[in-house]
Amino acid sequence: MNDELKEIIRYAMYRCEINKRELSEYMSMSYPTMLSKLKKPDSLKISEARRLCGILNLDLNHLLTINK
Repeated sequence: MNDELKEIIRYAMYRCEINKRELSEYMSMSYPTMLSKLKKPDSLKISEARRLCGILNLDLNHLLTINK
């Protein structure tokens, strides 16, 4: 399930033409922290997931139900 979540985020970044460094800036996170969150996206806090979804135009409800 974690792999599916990673793939969804990766594809959304591609679609939005946002790289990891840019995403870390938009998320107000350090680059190493952003890399850690992308490696284990299930470690995202709800507020971080909400912000990520807003940046990448993802549905928060869908993102949250992937790990169920």
